[in-house]
Amino acid sequence: MTSFKRILVGVDGSENALRAVGFAAALAKGFGAEITLAHVIAPSDHDLLVGKATYADKDFKVGGERLKGAERLLEQEGVPFRSTVEFGHPAEQLLRLAEGHDLIVVGTRGLSPFKGILIGSTSTRLAQGSKVPVTIVP
Repeated sequence: MTSFKRILVGVDGSENALRAVGFAAALAKGFGAEITLAHVIAPSDHDLLVGKATYADKDFKVGGERLKGAERLLEQEGVPFRSTVEFGHPAEQLLRLAEGHDLIVVGTRGLSPFKGILIGSTSTRLAQGSKVPVTIVP
């Protein structure tokens, strides 16, 4: 039987991401696992026009805010966790962070304006490129 001791959860502040955190919390309680919450700030065209440090500082603060709901949920559930805010392309950074984890959990889609899409591009890229199991929570 597979045992999950370290679970990586991608968080972007969306309702789908919070459902993924809830699912991961239930797994973590069952397996006695620790969760790593990760929010990834993607580069944008704005970085090219404005000083990156100023933009990154603002985004880092927003990233921390997007983790707060997930952190509160895990605190209420009594699940041990740590949080990280990373810079880069979300799928690439989550795949990099997955090293040392036993499972990746993400929502079907995040804050993208394309609500009609069943599974977002980050979720798809994780499922295709991961060396550890990926659970995509609707």
